[in-house]
Amino acid sequence: MTPPTNDGRITLPFSREEAWVAHAALLAASETAVNAGDDAPAQLRPLDGIERGRDFTRSEVVLLRDALVDYLGDAPVRDRAPGRTLLRRSDDALDPPTQGAR
Repeated sequence: MTPPTNDGRITLPFSREEAWVAHAALLAASETAVNAGDDAPAQLRPLDGIERGRDFTRSEVVLLRDALVDYLGDAPVRDRAPGRTLLRRSDDALDPPTQGAR
């Protein structure tokens, strides 16, 4: 199912576990960016969206997806299933399946 959009913004629902995994992934990506010299990492934008319960821009969903891809390679076992679920949902939001596609 394609996530609903609102004025070009994307609604991504999060379970409690998925929100924790998203936080961990985005914080890790932010830390990597800061260590590389970025004093205002873009990964903080979707993190703020999760905390405030607001919809996301396409670029924020891309940042979340990329952070999840990096994080899930070494994620604790407890984070893997909710992380993969959220990753699939993020992918679907960015590239929704076409109607009638098999």
